[in-house]
Amino acid sequence: RHRHRPGWDGGGRTTDVNAHSSSMAKLEGLCSQTEARWFYKGWAPVYDRMQKYFTSDEMREAGLDLLSPLASSAAVLDVGAGTGTLSKQVLRRYPQAELTLLDQSPDMLERAKVKPELQKCRFELADAQSLPFEDNSFDAVVSSGTLYYYPEPVVALREQLRVVKPGADVLAMGSLQPKPLFIRVLAETFNRFPTEEQYKGWFEEAGFSNVRCCYISNPWNAQQYALAICGTKATGTAQPARAAPPPPTFRRRIFGLAYLPLTVLRFGVAMAAFAILAPLQILNSARAMRRLKEQKNVATHP
Repeated sequence: RHRHRPGWDGGGRTTDVNAHSSSMAKLEGLCSQTEARWFYKGWAPVYDRMQKYFTSDEMREAGLDLLSPLASSAAVLDVGAGTGTLSKQVLRRYPQAELTLLDQSPDMLERAKVKPELQKCRFELADAQSLPFEDNSFDAVVSSGTLYYYPEPVVALREQLRVVKPGADVLAMGSLQPKPLFIRVLAETFNRFPTEEQYKGWFEEAGFSNVRCCYISNPWNAQQYALAICGTKATGTAQPARAAPPPPTFRRRIFGLAYLPLTVLRFGVAMAAFAILAPLQILNSARAMRRLKEQKNVATHP
């Protein structure tokens, strides 16, 4: 079920410093809270209709298989939950789970809140790099298409390590670096697309043990891959200090206003790249879905 070959899936979520110096030449436009919030304000109304062209339930199910079995009433946190796509799949496995959905986009969370399957869930509007929870609060943390958005992924992972209980797992699913040079340049203008080694390095630097991963893909296109990666908070692991967001100061506000034109330019360039990538992904996926459907029809009615 898990294909051990790398590639790009292309779906996915925040100032703007990549931990890897080799990335400094890449724009990675959405790796900023501000630009990501702008993007999802516009993307939220069509997200649920468009997401099927980027990811699938089958892909996420394969990723969820990496988690250790949970108790039926486990407390689970979905970080960067968006409209609740992954959360609904967690509840299919664990209908009695105490599920919390966290996202920094109010527009995405509002769409999750109205879904019947998620009516009993808790919702938190917050930054994934500064989680508003006490230490050792959750039996598992999951995410899909979000880890590579964060300005400092290791900081976000340390926060997830802090809030899970000893022995609990943290699972992330995310896109991989595209191989074709043209697609990779466009993709890395829009967002960050890490390598498998980067994902592993983030988990290990954050302090996780038993880091394991597998490649996951959509059923209609076995040539595009994402990565599911899971780490465990081993018993005896040093508890990370709680991350606190920088306080709003007059100096920070002045700098924010001074850099606003640059921020707008960066966002515009990233959206130009997305305007090319997204239609290509949707067109290729639609064709592949049609071929898969035709193949199934032939197999059913030879």
